[in-house]
Amino acid sequence: MERTTNKSESKQIKWKKVGGGSFRLGNRIIKPGQKFTASEDEIPQAFRDVVVPLGSLPESKPAPVIHSVDSTYTLKSRKGTVLFDVVNSSGKVLNEKALTKEIAEKLIQDLVK
Repeated sequence: MERTTNKSESKQIKWKKVGGGSFRLGNRIIKPGQKFTASEDEIPQAFRDVVVPLGSLPESKPAPVIHSVDSTYTLKSRKGTVLFDVVNSSGKVLNEKALTKEIAEKLIQDLVK
């Protein structure tokens, strides 16, 4: 049986540690000014200001565009009372306690903004 890894083989890039202090990368300790090789996914985004690539980084795929869906909110009266619930387009009640009509309408206006 062969062992396989889920990680894709990433291209090794040459990096340089700038700034003070040491940087731990796995079980390696990178000292200030030291040059080393590592793949792009090994370096966390938070440390990209102290570790800079010496070559160009491979182009990454653009982030997918997220489209928003307009929600519609309606008033639904509770049986036997003059109180209301605010309900979204999927039928979920958004308020915990029953509201008066004026307060429920104000809540809808605030949710739409």
